Amino acid sequence: MTDRKDKIKNITIIFLLVMLILTFFSNTIMNYSLVEVSTQQVTSGQITSKVRGSGSVEASESYSVTIEETRKIATVNVKKDAEVATGDLLFTLEDTDSDELDAAKKSLNEAQAAYESAVLTAGITVAERQSIEAGKGSSLTQKQNEIAAANQRVKDAQAAVDAAQASVDKIKAQIDAVSNSTADTTAEEKAVLDAEKKNSEAQDSLTSAESAYTPVKSAYDTALSGLQSAQSAYDEAVAEYNAAKKAYNDETDATKKASKKDAMDAAELAMNKAKRQLGTADSNFKTCQANLNKVQGSYDSAKSAATDSKNALSNANYNLSVKKLTGTNTAEANNLQAQLNTATAALTDANTALTSATNDQKKVTDKISGEVTIASAYKTMTDLQEEVAKLQAKSIGTEITSPISGTVTDIAVTAGTTVNANDVMMTIQPENKAYVLQFSVTENQAKKVRVGDTAEVLNNWYGNNVSAAVSAIRKDPQNRSNRIIICDMKGDVSVGDSYTLSIGEQSSNYDTIVPTSAIREDSNGKFILIIESKSTPLGNRYYARRVDVEVITSDNTKSAVTGALEGYEYVITTTTKPIKENEQVRLASE
Repeated sequence: MTDRKDKIKNITIIFLLVMLILTFFSNTIMNYSLVEVSTQQVTSGQITSKVRGSGSVEASESYSVTIEETRKIATVNVKKDAEVATGDLLFTLEDTDSDELDAAKKSLNEAQAAYESAVLTAGITVAERQSIEAGKGSSLTQKQNEIAAANQRVKDAQAAVDAAQASVDKIKAQIDAVSNSTADTTAEEKAVLDAEKKNSEAQDSLTSAESAYTPVKSAYDTALSGLQSAQSAYDEAVAEYNAAKKAYNDETDATKKASKKDAMDAAELAMNKAKRQLGTADSNFKTCQANLNKVQGSYDSAKSAATDSKNALSNANYNLSVKKLTGTNTAEANNLQAQLNTATAALTDANTALTSATNDQKKVTDKISGEVTIASAYKTMTDLQEEVAKLQAKSIGTEITSPISGTVTDIAVTAGTTVNANDVMMTIQPENKAYVLQFSVTENQAKKVRVGDTAEVLNNWYGNNVSAAVSAIRKDPQNRSNRIIICDMKGDVSVGDSYTLSIGEQSSNYDTIVPTSAIREDSNGKFILIIESKSTPLGNRYYARRVDVEVITSDNTKSAVTGALEGYEYVITTTTKPIKENEQVRLASE
């Protein structure tokens, strides 16, 4: 019996030992199957902030050599990196007319024809034409005052007509009150009815014509005002360009001349813009003028017919009123007859004055319209004449010389190349001007940098004599929340050289510092993985837990961060395989 108990005891012990061994080995095998990670503890301390950026060396104030027309290059007379002085020959062009010259000649012929047509259409005198050509025509204010005065005369004449009509109507009412009912007015009443019908039809036709005429006339008036304003703006832009051009031509200092050239170019751009706007305004005016001409005749005819029918009705009513006075008290009848004659004559005179004022209004409008059209056409023609002359002067054996002294940093053409207007043919770095390198950083990074800070060149592999210093900090036009760091580059540098710079030497204390290698980033932002330990019967198990952080600053190896950290955690720095949040891992020291 004792032997049997011992045997059972021994078997049990052996079983437990086997289970223990199997558990140990399975645990060991599982551990070694886990991703191995290296960790470092969160610390506090100092970080020396540095801002890094990369870019290519550029000329700080490079000058682009261009031409104003399409031409073919005959010879290139300098090489890249050559030193050139003001006036040195850079290129020669083939002795042929440019595409721009041919186009300008064609446009000039069209402009000359348009000008002559405008003069003939306007019907002005030679003296008036010469005055307009000399730029001595009436001003915009004068034109506006003339139109306003003509409109007021029409308004006053219409008021006089209304008053005269009211007077006639009043006298007719008096005649009706005292008239002899026995008088035979059948024929006169019929004449009145016929006249009323024709007048009603004429007024309806006038209303219809006015509905078509009024918006067209309004558009014409607006277009005329717009054309006058555009002409004034263009004249001012031309004056500013001429002043800038004179300042450029008068400048002798090469460095200042480049600045004057920029001002002249800007003024030329403004002038060309104003010229395009003038062209648009002129085209719109001509369209509106053509539309007005289409409806003007119908409107004038309808207006004339309405006036005639109104006068005919007035005459018919007059005849009726006179007939009604037949047999009435002689003295009273004679008095009313005299009043009616006077009022009717006044009404006729008022209508005549209204017609005259309306005709004068049209003459004023047509005259001003003609002046504006002629002035615009003359300006277009003379501008094209100047352009043709300028292009002709440049199209014969043209030599392109250097406007400044400096170093040729780029040549974009070769002999035989056809160059379009404003294409960059060559880039020159002005002498005594620095080279620069610029790169974009965040606004927080920019706060660590000051103008004048020395930058460390990190990738000067060949040990060239290269130095860099911050010269400016500006807003990034591509990203308004960023800043552009601009550094002056000195020493053995050339346009196109690429460098990485490190800037900033400011040290500060921080409570939470982690290795920069521990910082990860996904679509939700930056984060770190810390080790979290869980106790089990078989020992501790380690898991990767995510903690979102914000990076305050960094140096070469460390970063100061903020986040849900106590300051004693261990962060994962390296892993043997990619890991995920909450995944079990194995410490490298195990």
